[in-house]
Amino acid sequence: MTANRLKLNADKKELIWAGTRHSVDSLLHGRGPALTLGVETVDVADAVRVLGVLFTLDLALDKHTSAVSAKCFYQLRQL
Repeated sequence: MTANRLKLNADKKELIWAGTRHSVDSLLHGRGPALTLGVETVDVADAVRVLGVLFTLDLALDKHTSAVSAKCFYQLRQL
């Protein structure tokens, strides 16, 4: 990455292993494998945000709908 003058933002990196609930549970065994990029290590996250959408390990949108409804209720209370 340094050869192409690219830097990895340590605050914004996230890793998610996606699949069915059973396959992800059998793969992770707790926290699961991490990804090493140069000297940086990326740990597995419970949910990641991609273009504003929250995805969980089993690709369910439960956390996303909860976050969106919380933001909507906040805006309604402000009115």
